[in-house]
Amino acid sequence: MPNVEKVVAIDCGGTNLRVAVVDKDLNVLAVERVPSIANNIELLYQTMKTLIDKVTEKAGLKNVPSIGVSMCGVVVHNKIGRVGNLGIDSNFDLEGLLKKDFPGVKVLIANDGNCSALVEAEYGVNKGLKDSAFVTISTGIGLGVVHCGEMIDLPLEAGRMMTEYRNKIYETEGLLSGTGIVKLAALHGLKIQGGADFFAGVKEKKEDYLKVYNVWTKKLGLWFANLQLLFDVSQYALSGGVMKSKDVWVTDVERIANAAIAPWKFNKVVFQEAKYGQDVGIAAAGCLAWHVLNKEERK
Repeated sequence: MPNVEKVVAIDCGGTNLRVAVVDKDLNVLAVERVPSIANNIELLYQTMKTLIDKVTEKAGLKNVPSIGVSMCGVVVHNKIGRVGNLGIDSNFDLEGLLKKDFPGVKVLIANDGNCSALVEAEYGVNKGLKDSAFVTISTGIGLGVVHCGEMIDLPLEAGRMMTEYRNKIYETEGLLSGTGIVKLAALHGLKIQGGADFFAGVKEKKEDYLKVYNVWTKKLGLWFANLQLLFDVSQYALSGGVMKSKDVWVTDVERIANAAIAPWKFNKVVFQEAKYGQDVGIAAAGCLAWHVLNKEERK
């Protein structure tokens, strides 16, 4: 990778589209942001291209060597599938468009959870670990896994895995995410405003809050136990809104997960707060751009 010092990172989220030029340490050298564009893939791509032109000019990058794209939807092997927030239904050939407009460029596109796992493995709290994972628990639940140093490039919609409660089937994030806690509390006749309200009540040891908390931690702990039985990772980098109350719940969920997997002698479930937290998108996309270049160099 001689003389390559800058790459392009695209964070295509459900709310904002951000494009940046980053260096090898993922420092942002230039960045542009606009509201995300839904239901119009032609305009979405033209906006991306315009922003790429702007940031490369600002950063003095004449020939783009590599572009990494963090996408808020299904991506497998660089092919974008359904992206519900943007109205995309598997007909967006972003890789082809980028390669046409930027000849010779390397492109790596990934689901935002997957590339968040990669950036934590290569630059963050999971650096140096062969097998690791990233989990975000916010309005939804997202998962990414790195195995033998490579991002598992599959949908991994772990937040949509099914769970049963009171004879009804729910998506896991429907009860266990930051917003899911509100629904779970309501099923117990407890009205709360959100996660912050909930964890404050737990801290105060309010009986009705603790009853819901015990259900939430047990279900979340068993969810992590099931992940560990599948992937046996060395550590989970955790992100999302519920991490603001990590002092309340992290130890309990870790304990429940490890008790569940104890008979199998797998790696223990270990949690660490993610380095990149809520603002992971540009860093993760930049990591993709450098990752694909490094992979080409190793061939």
